[in-house]
Amino acid sequence: VVLTDGRAVVPAEVSGMTRLMAVERGKTPAPLINTQETTAAPMTALAGNRIAFMIGPELNKTIAVADASNGRINERISPGKGSIQSLAASADGKTLFFTAEGSVWSIASGGGDATKICAGDWVMWNPSSSRLVVARAESSQISLFDVPVGGGSETAIRFDRTSPLFNLFLSPGTIRSDGQMLVPLNVPDSWFNPLAVLDLKTGRITRLAGDNASDLPSAAWTPDG
Repeated sequence: VVLTDGRAVVPAEVSGMTRLMAVERGKTPAPLINTQETTAAPMTALAGNRIAFMIGPELNKTIAVADASNGRINERISPGKGSIQSLAASADGKTLFFTAEGSVWSIASGGGDATKICAGDWVMWNPSSSRLVVARAESSQISLFDVPVGGGSETAIRFDRTSPLFNLFLSPGTIRSDGQMLVPLNVPDSWFNPLAVLDLKTGRITRLAGDNASDLPSAAWTPDG
């Protein structure tokens, strides 16, 4: 995840515990959240230089919202819908979207009751349309759908199936304001998972150059794209 201030956030094992670490060019990675509790992905950046993430011993059940400038936790949300697999946020940061037990849900970032939107395994905010991109694992492949934030009529996103998407992890911040989405591929010509750019409007997939020796399961755009 990339914060609105440009820092990247990654989970890491620190003294036997998973902690979210802030990564900044030229500086030593440091814990982002002011707590001794476990903090982990899935996570998503929110407007106002905030971050939502998983917290506590029962991972993937409780969402915390913190101020990324000082690490202070402001909200704890337990939707009660099962293990949370992915997390995204609206552009204004007022609404969180998450997937759990095969469904996509929305909930206010200040807490409250969750509302079911549709079926789905992963969810991402699309800044180019202010709608959701929902991913579903179907027949050993990933299918993508354009979905209104309130649910309702959805549209399948067509893309080149000769470059199948890798179905392990689709992270928030992968979609740029012009609808260009970073995706990991599961290609037959490599042992590894290279990155590519998927044009959500045309379905064209452009493979990015890599070192051909590393798995690249997730990526995010910087604030300037």
